[in-house]
Amino acid sequence: MIKPILFVVALGLAGCAGAPREDTPTRAQISDSTLPPMKSFSYPQPAAPIKSNANIAEDFLDLHFNLESGRALPVFTRFETPITVRVTGSPPPSLQPDLTRLLDRLQTEAGVNISQTNDADANITIQAVSRADIRRTLPQAACFVVPNVTNLDQFRRERRRASTNWALLRNRDKLAIFLPYDASPQEVRDCLHEELAQAVGPLNDLYRLPNSIFNDDNVHTVLTGF
Repeated sequence: MIKPILFVVALGLAGCAGAPREDTPTRAQISDSTLPPMKSFSYPQPAAPIKSNANIAEDFLDLHFNLESGRALPVFTRFETPITVRVTGSPPPSLQPDLTRLLDRLQTEAGVNISQTNDADANITIQAVSRADIRRTLPQAACFVVPNVTNLDQFRRERRRASTNWALLRNRDKLAIFLPYDASPQEVRDCLHEELAQAVGPLNDLYRLPNSIFNDDNVHTVLTGF
């Protein structure tokens, strides 16, 4: 039974996505000066969404079969095996505790079979790189997620290939998340939550979801009950 949290992530563990440039799921850059001081929270107890089955079905279809760019997706993709996550690059001190808490939430609240590993064959690689490296690759992005690569150099070489095109993906096996090691701890945490949620769940955002991280306005920066 799916527990009442991270509803859309648990419902799908998936979400097709799009092309290697405009359609790459990203989090928009935010000036550090606009962020409040970093806070740590006690163990969250988010409530499950109170919505009709018809509304949930509509949200599910729009989240999983469309990209942020508006591009429609032909199929639904997901990981078909337990998911492993590793960290590479130059992670800041705050990343590991945030990742541990997030993986625990995904396991206990959503029932997702996900764990951290040091194995190079991990399903999801989180590479901590500089903001300058990210901007040279995707100028408007603070962080992003890409299929079938394990590092930023590989993505740069293969970004025009079909293998990194979310719209052509039929099964999730390997993904890479690129987030900045030289940003504020809050921005790193926000990127971690959003990009890992997209890696295992939907890649679209909807304005009509005010109680979800899958909202275009970035009202929520950590995973909620939706």
